[in-house]
Amino acid sequence: MHRISEESIGKLKSLGAKKVMIQAPEGLKMSLIGFSKQLEREGFEVLVSVEPCFGACDIRDMEAKALGCDALLHIGHTDFGVKPAIPVVYEPFKIEYDPTRLLKNNMEELKKYKKICLITTSQFLSSIEKAKAILEKNKIKIYTGGHARAGTIAQVLGCDYSAALPFEKEVDCFLYLGSGKFHPLGLAVKTPKPVLALDVEYNKIIDYTKEGEKLRRIKAWHIEKARDMKSFAIYISSKPGQMYANLARHAKKKLEAKGKSVTIIVADMLTKEKIMGMEIDCIINCACPRIWEDFRLFGKVILNPEDVEKL
Repeated sequence: MHRISEESIGKLKSLGAKKVMIQAPEGLKMSLIGFSKQLEREGFEVLVSVEPCFGACDIRDMEAKALGCDALLHIGHTDFGVKPAIPVVYEPFKIEYDPTRLLKNNMEELKKYKKICLITTSQFLSSIEKAKAILEKNKIKIYTGGHARAGTIAQVLGCDYSAALPFEKEVDCFLYLGSGKFHPLGLAVKTPKPVLALDVEYNKIIDYTKEGEKLRRIKAWHIEKARDMKSFAIYISSKPGQMYANLARHAKKKLEAKGKSVTIIVADMLTKEKIMGMEIDCIINCACPRIWEDFRLFGKVILNPEDVEKL
């Protein structure tokens, strides 16, 4: 059973917090009641947010403040740099994983690459040094860079690949250590270089290069279609780490200069139902940059602000 660390409990107490809201991503929902009971035993009054949580860009600080909470405990992510309405204590969810066997079983495949950029998420950061040592022992040169938002070596976010992309011209491939496709696929969309995942759940290498190439072709097709479209909606999220209002205003001016009809829309989380019946041909997404990959859910062309220049 997962438990809140003594360090985080100590931080909440040092803040003088009496009433605390807990927030966690979907993968930790089964632990929320246990987290709540643990804090109650420490003397806190506890509220539990069950809203979807997509990262540290998606903190529920305003709800917590409105409900009289003194602090928000955000579990599963590291500080994104959002300025909150109330103090936020971040508890990264760390997984102690030994990558030795997984690397050994896939070393022949990895030896095809002489220079590799190694990346992961906050959950598996403790595995990076061991993985690096094993790969270097097999005469593979390893690159690890800092993550722009948190400064953590080798860490990527779904919206930030600054720990990887600066090495694009130097390496033969990128290697993601972790689970799930969200993070390696996000990188594969941004680079033609091979993107491999050492998947700790499937215990094998998964190559996301072709899937990333497919998404790049879809994006190019959407840009081509949008050139002839007239009615545009620019989406701003009310999530504190996705509230890019200035970017939206800039995009609106650019589109209107191209003769487009433009409306700025706001939602905490955009869904197909929320825009049903509205005359919208194309959505310009000024929230999480990965939303455009879900275009099938909306039945619309979705582009990001940088794509407006290409219309």
